[in-house]
Amino acid sequence: MSFETDKQTLEDLNILGRYKNNSVYSIFCNTVTRGGERLLERMFLNPLTDAAEINRRTQIFRYFKEHDIAFPGETRECDIVEQYLSGASGKHWVFNLAVLLRAKTLELIGNDTVINQWHEQVITTLFFLQKAQGYLDEIVKTITGNPLEERIKWGHSLLRDKALARVLGFRGEKLSLSEMFKFDKILRCDLNKKLVDFVKLFYEIDLNTVVGRVARKREFCFPVAYADSEVSMGIRGLFHPALPGAVSNDLEITKSRNIFFLTGANMAGKSTLMKSFGIAVYMAHMGFPVAAKSMEFTVQDGIYTSINVPDNINLGYSHFYAEVLRVKKVAVEVSLSKRLVVIFDELFKGTNVKDAFDATLAVTRALANRRACSFMISTHIIEVGQELGKTCDNVTFAYLPTVMKDKVPTYTYRLENGITSDKHGMIIINNERIVEIIRSRVR
Repeated sequence: MSFETDKQTLEDLNILGRYKNNSVYSIFCNTVTRGGERLLERMFLNPLTDAAEINRRTQIFRYFKEHDIAFPGETRECDIVEQYLSGASGKHWVFNLAVLLRAKTLELIGNDTVINQWHEQVITTLFFLQKAQGYLDEIVKTITGNPLEERIKWGHSLLRDKALARVLGFRGEKLSLSEMFKFDKILRCDLNKKLVDFVKLFYEIDLNTVVGRVARKREFCFPVAYADSEVSMGIRGLFHPALPGAVSNDLEITKSRNIFFLTGANMAGKSTLMKSFGIAVYMAHMGFPVAAKSMEFTVQDGIYTSINVPDNINLGYSHFYAEVLRVKKVAVEVSLSKRLVVIFDELFKGTNVKDAFDATLAVTRALANRRACSFMISTHIIEVGQELGKTCDNVTFAYLPTVMKDKVPTYTYRLENGITSDKHGMIIINNERIVEIIRSRVR
């Protein structure tokens, strides 16, 4: 079963985009190989829904976080190796003989472009395999017990194949035509399929190295997944992965308290906290490291958010109607008895306060009956929380406080229990002297 989400959620959380400013993907996109990059893209687009598979992947990444071993190759070198081996498809040696004869003919008439290219491919592949052998000799010493152990030992054993002994024993810089033919026959005919798989192993190693490095340098943790648990989402020291030095928070959503109701003034940090939470949920289901000190969670069926819902001029939708349609879409998914994480930031902010109060309260009360799902909901309308507390026993109330210093609001960005009473909107407006500016005469 695939993990459910949609484009709106991915945009709200800024998950995808290699060149997108502060996207989560951009944190991990420093792979050396094209194959590693393709593997990274697949993982970002396909979070997992099996606890054992998630924990298996995190165990592999954890090894590479704890063992700082440099990847044995550079991008251009790996491109040449990939093109050389994959282009052969294990062709018969007669094909290679024809190539040799053609190359020899071109050499005789003074056109050595083809033979030079062929020489570069063979010798680059040879040198890469030599470096890979040294790398595997090192890593095989400490990989015992890791899910990647079998693949590593397979690769290590392949490079000790008798047919490769002569290839790996070469120490010169220039190959003769006869050596090129002999080596080419081994690399692209005799062992081609195995070597193509060997290169794929190094795509995995490339990606694992990058993810482990990110986790080590940024002090990310590896979440623990459960097929079923009382704790739906338990995170200690959560922070936003794209904000260096961000304030961290602890939060927990359980089966018995599956609604996390967040209040706080503008600029107090509600949206950032909600995005941090949503990113952690998504990354945890990928088996990737999370921006937190620790995390444990019950595997979910998917995640949906409503944080930055735009209007739609082409369809004639106002901002409020776009919000309504977004909530309706999520409501349909929730009604199907799935186990989902749902994040609503400032429900119905596109309408008047009375309607927003009534609608937020009604929707939240209805969601409270869906105990299989986990909800994080924020609002400026603190009266909603007060009413909700009278009728629902499965809500955790928390807020991000505002601290006044000389009539200037400041923010701790640290969660506190309860519902805020902060109302500092007019103070901020007055501090910016907006009314005075409007009333002042133009000189």
